[in-house]
Amino acid sequence: MKLKRGKPKVKKVLTTCCWCDKRIGENQEMFALGCKKRPGVDISKYEGGVMPVTIVTIEKTIWAVVPSSDSDARKEGKDFMFTLCSEECGWALKEALEEEKDIGDLLSSAELIIN
Repeated sequence: MKLKRGKPKVKKVLTTCCWCDKRIGENQEMFALGCKKRPGVDISKYEGGVMPVTIVTIEKTIWAVVPSSDSDARKEGKDFMFTLCSEECGWALKEALEEEKDIGDLLSSAELIIN
């Protein structure tokens, strides 16, 4: 879902593939990718709503749903979730997020060495 003025409603994010922007119909299969935030990152202002996540390596911003702190998803360790239309979109997103994480880890390591 392209980043437009203002944030979309939760229902829109839940019915649109975050990767390819395809609308997910009521009777269509839906997939989700749950993620854990980095330690020290505060996403509390997004709880129960949606937040933008920018994947810098591919210059793409996508929307994630942030469950409330007392939800089953949060109790299972999923701090935020992406809605997807297919396994293919899920694998593509997972690969992009892993690459982003690897770069973040590398930069974090470099910062530790410099300090």
